[in-house]
Amino acid sequence: MRRIATHLALSLFASLLASGSSLAAGAGGGRPDQVFVKSKRDGSVSMVTGVVQRYELGKVTVAVGSKENNYDALQVQSVEWGDVPPSFREGHIYAARRSWADAAKSFRVAAGDASARDVVKAAAKRHLAETLIQGGGSDAARFTEAATEAQSYLAAFAANADVPAVRMLHARALWLSGKPAEAGAAYRGVHGEFKADATAAGYDPILCLQAGVQAARALLDGKDTLGAREVYAALESQVGPLLASDSLRKLELQAIADEAALGQGFVDLAGGQAKQALNFFQSRVNALKPDSAPTARFAAQLGLGEALLADNKPREASLMLAKVVGLDCDDRDRALRATVKLAEAYSKLPDADARTQACARVKDALNNAASAPASLRARQLAKDLGC
Repeated sequence: MRRIATHLALSLFASLLASGSSLAAGAGGGRPDQVFVKSKRDGSVSMVTGVVQRYELGKVTVAVGSKENNYDALQVQSVEWGDVPPSFREGHIYAARRSWADAAKSFRVAAGDASARDVVKAAAKRHLAETLIQGGGSDAARFTEAATEAQSYLAAFAANADVPAVRMLHARALWLSGKPAEAGAAYRGVHGEFKADATAAGYDPILCLQAGVQAARALLDGKDTLGAREVYAALESQVGPLLASDSLRKLELQAIADEAALGQGFVDLAGGQAKQALNFFQSRVNALKPDSAPTARFAAQLGLGEALLADNKPREASLMLAKVVGLDCDDRDRALRATVKLAEAYSKLPDADARTQACARVKDALNNAASAPASLRARQLAKDLGC
């Protein structure tokens, strides 16, 4: 699901570029904040210019002149903070240039600037964790540092409206640090905020369900098949009613439902039941139709490719995995995982150029998967193959 990745891998720094675009252009204290608010009526987004007085889970208050405007925190799509220290603006400039180390240094300074508002310190600390993750491709130790910074944020700004996003960020940083069990537990914590009758204040129900998908993936990475099975079962029961009632976000919900429905096959794979997984995914791939949704298609093909590989059929596996690598534009994490599995499949072929082909996929994954869980396996493969 590209939408899951939007909350995770691809968009860990989207807020940097969004909020940095105008901040970099101006200077000087006293600039008003620009708050982008989604209408409850028609879903349109408008900009409100003023000073943010409260930025909390459940409620955001913006002072516009002598008037105070109150919004549900979930209405607020993003904020361009106006009155910020120079280091905050510099962090955005470096991030736009993908100079992650310099961006992290600048945001670290901004997060500790005594003259900055608490909401700006919080935003700087979140961006610090984000840039550390983005820079993890060149230094994996930054993933651990990112997890620490995210944890520190959650302790210092427990009521901030960005807490759900930072909890997701923390979980991902743990996963990238090589701690899938801890990541799975952290994701399950966010998933647990979902309630059919009243999801916790400030938490988007779909974000909570997407956290469940990530929890299951991380748990399987850590070989916790029982935990993953429980999460998949919960997701199936939770997403159904929403699919029937929320037409505006049907694509996101359908992607979650489709992955949950395929959960049993991935549980079998993680549990070493290659034959069972092979039969499961083969039946799902055989049932695909031209109009099958992306997750139903590509997650099933990924599962079948992995099952074929586990069943010592690398040639057949490579053909199936190549489809996901070449065509899946909906979920970056899934496509990159397929890339690494494709490298594994090539490495097991007797062809003269097998190692060359495998190394090419490993390098492709490392160049594009620095902030994706597949990067851990890609690094190990690079060592094993001498790439």
